Amino acid sequence: MQVNVQLKVATGTVAASLGYESAVESTLKHAGLKMYPKNPGTQDSMEACLFRVPVKDQDEADRALALLRDHEGVERVGVAA
Repeated sequence: MQVNVQLKVATGTVAASLGYESAVESTLKHAGLKMYPKNPGTQDSMEACLFRVPVKDQDEADRALALLRDHEGVERVGVAA
């Protein structure tokens, strides 16, 4: 099970979205969670903003969703089985 995260892209570039990535990563780290790129190494700004957060169960998924839903750096978030 994982939570899928789409970060906002500040100006349409990978470099500009790194601030959002850092802020979201920090929020998750404080909750004991970690996010990973869905498309590591890509230079495509639309693919570079996609991440996954592995979770062990629905409770952990709900906790991640609660942290990410209102985060200023997150465009979209959802659970994938």
